[in-house]
Amino acid sequence: MILLTTPTSFAVAIDGPAGVGKSTTARRVAETLGMTYIDTGAMYRAIALYNVRKGVNPKDENAVNATLPDIDVKLSQKQVLLNGEDVSTAIRTQAISDATSQIAPYAAVRRKLDIIQKQQASTGQVIMDGRDIGSNVLPWAQVKIYLDADVDTRAARRAAELAAKGQPANIGQIREEVATRDQRDKNREHGPLIVAHDATVIDTSTMTKDEVANSIIAHINTARRKQCSIGSQEG
Repeated sequence: MILLTTPTSFAVAIDGPAGVGKSTTARRVAETLGMTYIDTGAMYRAIALYNVRKGVNPKDENAVNATLPDIDVKLSQKQVLLNGEDVSTAIRTQAISDATSQIAPYAAVRRKLDIIQKQQASTGQVIMDGRDIGSNVLPWAQVKIYLDADVDTRAARRAAELAAKGQPANIGQIREEVATRDQRDKNREHGPLIVAHDATVIDTSTMTKDEVANSIIAHINTARRKQCSIGSQEG
């Protein structure tokens, strides 16, 4: 399926490992620049939620694939809609996170959501984050960013987030989970975590959230000026 972009389309692809702050950064940049943020992770969570509700074992790929024709996922403003129901809160539980990590690598699941994501990004001004956005979903994106940080930093950030919510945080266990997720994401057959050949790598290990967002905004502004310059020359 080939989707052509429009003259007014502009896409930013942000990839990176778990716990690096992709979603937080993407939302911040989108709000600052008035762009649309597409939360691809929420889409996978919605499919996982549907299967959990139906009692489907997320480890059973064939069973999960069989449910896909019955699932409609849409992003509406800040809502995640599953067959018309707002599931924005329901998808944010640990149980759904665990199920999502099981169903996300399945080829049929990725194909279904890839089509939706490509369609949403084919027009307008969008920012999309994930594992394979720049390399697979939006290879045409004008800006590709790969956010990275060492495992210890990401584990510490995750522990701090849990502590702020009053939840127990064993940093050793969290570090092991982050490292395991990295290996699974990088080595999975479909949509593996890789650095797109034309992506800009930003190591956020010693950067603040503002510094990361400002760095990406600078790259976007540069790409927009280039796009405008090419457009004026062609005109």
